[in-house]
Amino acid sequence: MKTVGIIAEFNPFHNGHKYLIEKAKALTGADTAVVIMSGDFVQRGAPAVCDKILRTRMALACGADIVFELPAVYALGSAEQFAYGGVKLLSSTLNIDAICFGSECGNIEELEDFAVKAEEFSGTSEFKSMMASFVKQGLSYPSAFEKVMAEKYGIAASSIYAPNNILGIEYCKALYRLQKSGTYAKLPKLYTIKREGSGYHDETLSSYPSATAVRNVLLGADNGTQADVLPEALPKAINGSLPDEVSKLVKEQYSVTLPITEDDFSDMMYLKLNTASDDELYAIPDTNKDIINKLIKYRGRHIVISKLIAEIKNKSFTYTAISRALFRVLLSPYYTKAAEAATATATATAAEAVSASAADNVTSDNAPVPYLRTLGFRSASSEFLKNLRYSDTCTIITKPADGDMNNPIYNLDIYAANLYSQICANKYKTGFTDELKTGPVIVL
Repeated sequence: MKTVGIIAEFNPFHNGHKYLIEKAKALTGADTAVVIMSGDFVQRGAPAVCDKILRTRMALACGADIVFELPAVYALGSAEQFAYGGVKLLSSTLNIDAICFGSECGNIEELEDFAVKAEEFSGTSEFKSMMASFVKQGLSYPSAFEKVMAEKYGIAASSIYAPNNILGIEYCKALYRLQKSGTYAKLPKLYTIKREGSGYHDETLSSYPSATAVRNVLLGADNGTQADVLPEALPKAINGSLPDEVSKLVKEQYSVTLPITEDDFSDMMYLKLNTASDDELYAIPDTNKDIINKLIKYRGRHIVISKLIAEIKNKSFTYTAISRALFRVLLSPYYTKAAEAATATATATAAEAVSASAADNVTSDNAPVPYLRTLGFRSASSEFLKNLRYSDTCTIITKPADGDMNNPIYNLDIYAANLYSQICANKYKTGFTDELKTGPVIVL
């Protein structure tokens, strides 16, 4: 069995995702596609438009063979953290031959070359000095990074800084780090496929749309209000943009469990901002203190998350950076503890690996090995899962109740899923789904 790994959000699943899975299998010669997918919260700093179980059903119906959950601490992280979490989880199985992703350039050598330059230069005093200078000028971190790399290596922004390219570079950097650490005896090879159809942020539906365009239809952006989009009208509204199997699932679940938006969490955000102490908010890792300062000023005021983000947004803080900070706030202190544990795990593993042979399949004795929460699989791929039960480098979780609740990273996953379920149940007057009782989707 040859396997290809794909790191994704499928928020929601559309024709471009089906194309990626099909092409990834063809390009790598794999017969099994193993997906690491964000759970109920996604990397742009928002709840997924539909829950992770429904998105798993979509993926399995369209070519995926196994779907694992990317822990929320990585899913709500920066592009670097998101990519590292996905690459490390796939690598920890020692059974993934390749990792494939979409990119605007479609050139893996170009992305890998940039990744090595960025990884090696970012640790230098010169890099830190240049970054500090641009940030002082009011540039956001991503914009400052672009300028630093352009000045250092003469790489024009237009040639590399496209959304999927940027994420692809982070996949390359993550694998480069694992190679240097010698953490695992076997590492996958990276492949990329040139993105087809609409651009990442394009809001126009097409045969290969952006997820943004599909979400806008589900949210009623083209029809005035969400309520104007009736379930029976959805197949027409998104005609040709979603695989037939996905259109059917969307129609079944529209106004039953989807769509979910950031504004559905506004009341909980009000409660959190007005009950959390300043110390608790400032303790949230990887969260800009200036954003926290701005959020604190909204205590006692009416909160609508989308409007709050728009009011705070400026040239230093992107919409995504603020939104990600808000949902880290909402999920804390669980998020804070998970982020601290993830950092400690990465540091301990890297330190131990420095003096170890790659053949030792090194993991740190001071931290739990990575876990893979199974969201769904095709029965024909069950052998892959069985092999992981005896692995020394990762833990497989098929029944959520069997997970280690003493692991802060896993504890956050359970809390985040139950919070999402609470919002969904209240919005659509459906039953609450207890995450600890939610088994994987199995497709015969």
